[in-house]
Amino acid sequence: MKIVLLDEAQERFKAEDRWWREHRDANELFVTEFDEVLRQIASMPGIGQRYRRARGKLIQRALMQKTRCHVYYFHDHERELIEIHSIWGARRKRGPRL
Repeated sequence: MKIVLLDEAQERFKAEDRWWREHRDANELFVTEFDEVLRQIASMPGIGQRYRRARGKLIQRALMQKTRCHVYYFHDHERELIEIHSIWGARRKRGPRL
């Protein structure tokens, strides 16, 4: 299964990683947990919670338990591809624009 981080996801990854490195003692936690959730999504794309449709795609989200961030993704069955659309803090009152 191929995984692609779209531009929005790349920007959010950098911002979240920077925040964790500057504000937490466990500064590698975000990267470690993100890698772990990508492995889970790649092996079992259906594990994510259905979130909503965006541009004709069913977006799912998977929670990173320790950092409390959701990874928003689309699983393209035909192309055996997972598009990571965004990474967003679960504590926020709304989800990301997709």
